[in-house]
Amino acid sequence: MNFSLSLFIPETLTLIFSAIVFFMTLFKKETIEKTLHPFMIFCALVLAAGSFYSIRFHGTLFYDSYKVDLLSQGFKFILSIAFLLTVLFSEKPISIGQARRVEYFLFLLSSTLGMMMIVSSVNLLMLYLALELSSYSLYLLSALRQDSRTAEASVKYIIFGAAASGVMLWGFSLITGLSGTISLFEIAKNIPTLILEPIFLVGLLFASFAFLFKLSGFPAHFWAPDVYESAATPVTNFIATASKAAAVAILIRIFMVMGVPPKFVTILGVLAFISMTLGNCVALVQQDVKRLLAYSSIAQAGYILVGLLSGSAEGYSSGFFYAFAYVLMNAGAFLAVILVAQALDHDNPQISHFDGLAERSPFLSLLLLLSLLSLAGIPPLVGFTGKWILFSAAMDKGHWFLVLWGVINSVVSLFYYLTIVKHAYLEKPKNTAPIILNFTTRVLGLALFCALVFLGIFPNTFIRFAQQAISASGLL
Repeated sequence: MNFSLSLFIPETLTLIFSAIVFFMTLFKKETIEKTLHPFMIFCALVLAAGSFYSIRFHGTLFYDSYKVDLLSQGFKFILSIAFLLTVLFSEKPISIGQARRVEYFLFLLSSTLGMMMIVSSVNLLMLYLALELSSYSLYLLSALRQDSRTAEASVKYIIFGAAASGVMLWGFSLITGLSGTISLFEIAKNIPTLILEPIFLVGLLFASFAFLFKLSGFPAHFWAPDVYESAATPVTNFIATASKAAAVAILIRIFMVMGVPPKFVTILGVLAFISMTLGNCVALVQQDVKRLLAYSSIAQAGYILVGLLSGSAEGYSSGFFYAFAYVLMNAGAFLAVILVAQALDHDNPQISHFDGLAERSPFLSLLLLLSLLSLAGIPPLVGFTGKWILFSAAMDKGHWFLVLWGVINSVVSLFYYLTIVKHAYLEKPKNTAPIILNFTTRVLGLALFCALVFLGIFPNTFIRFAQQAISASGLL
């Protein structure tokens, strides 16, 4: 085995920081109370810098079971950005007591480590272990909020996750039995003969179920509304962004290795159709904003599947781009939700609680407006560019009906996104007290604002990077 620590920089940093935070649990909470959040910001910044520094590194580790390439390193950078944003959102999580703050950051780190391992795993056993590390950390994060509904949602999350893991292992066993190996590289060599076996399609379908669970796509979406609603809002943001990015990464890797057989394309098309329709239709009647964003994420999973089922380099690179765009769009929306929740001192704001937000905080309402319009796919924002290239890749393969249905669903989504905007700009506030933004929040909001606009108007650099990442994987 040729091991180079330089190929393992993001994971090494995450592991080191996890160990430090673990030892912090031995100290009295009062001792580290003032230094904990600044230290976590430092860790997140170092992790983002380390991920960016190592983005061009490539090689294989652990007897060819762990692949470091532009695809995996690019997604590790996206995960580090999602982690940084969540840490910045976590200065005063109103529904997580001070006594649990250290454990909260520990589980954030361990989940990030698991996700980083997911995107580099090219061995079915390694992939399963990484997925479980990430998932169990998320189960614990979702349960940290002290609320009667949280226990019920967390139990539902872990039971559904266990079922997804079992189905995935069943699929892996079928694939391994047919190919005689657990290495994705070796499986890729046997694809021309494996793809002729009907049981291989069954195995691929079962294996994909767990990744649809991460993506919160139909039929593995049932956990999302309850968990989004009951978890602390920074945790909800992390689940909505980092977990979805990791799911997109492994779906791209799996589809590139094993291909997308015609029958599997049909199945994915049906799942994408139902995800888009179900997510948008149910979101129309939601009053809890976090629950609304959960159904929005189910619809967004459908859009992503439309791009990935093309089975082309363009489809996979568009999925890469959209994963990054989705992290930024959701972060802007959740930043507004968090600040409104803090003003209420209640972690589940309703749509009516956004009444008059433009009067209370003009900048925050503008950021919310741009984030929601970007999620809806309105030009010239990054969400429009992301959907354009996703749908273009699908159109190139003749999936015009799904593209048309995706456009119609994007129009439907405008109704519930603009409902929040209407309350923010046209309704009179019940509480006229201004929402004060500190310096860090203003800088973060301005950065998200610029990213949503700039990447929408000038996306070519990142699109080219995504295309290079797909071609550098050597699987197409």
